[in-house]
Amino acid sequence: MKMIFLVDGDNNIGTGLKGIDLLSEQDSVLIFYQKTGLALSRIQKLCAGTRADVQYVESIRGGKNSIDFQIITELGVLVGRREADFAYVISQDKGYAASIDALRARYANAFQEVALRPSIESCFHLPFILQATDRQSLCNALVKEYGSAQGCALYNRLKAIFQAPEPAAAPEEKPAPRPRRSIRRKKTAEKSQET
Repeated sequence: MKMIFLVDGDNNIGTGLKGIDLLSEQDSVLIFYQKTGLALSRIQKLCAGTRADVQYVESIRGGKNSIDFQIITELGVLVGRREADFAYVISQDKGYAASIDALRARYANAFQEVALRPSIESCFHLPFILQATDRQSLCNALVKEYGSAQGCALYNRLKAIFQAPEPAAAPEEKPAPRPRRSIRRKKTAEKSQET
């Protein structure tokens, strides 16, 4: 499952890039920025440690909404080429919603999901599980997400499943041997008929 993230560098990019470390080599991140905004070197530091393909796209023209229009243009091209099964505009700017709704209404069969999200992390279902590094952090995340009673119950159920011994593999059934025809019997039967 390849995902493409179009990140608005003018709109809380630190929050937007949260979760970039969860991405794989298959994923692409396009970060749109202006020379007058956050320095490229600082943006690159925020992306350190990701395995995703990260591209930095400088705004062609400065000014209000220039990055917004560039992002929507790029998204439209990706959808038109069917290169965006899962494409996300990463921004807290709600101005993208109308364009994304138009893409959904007209080109819904060209992709599986196109959406506006506040961060990369928010594009994942249950991202807190992906961030857990050990049993305790998983338990804490489940409790935080579902409350004490349900979180602990979920954790205990998962623990029981993973600690249970694997069921023994059923032995492969060998096919029943085929009865062999005895040639000797035929010959013996033929001899007895001759006499």
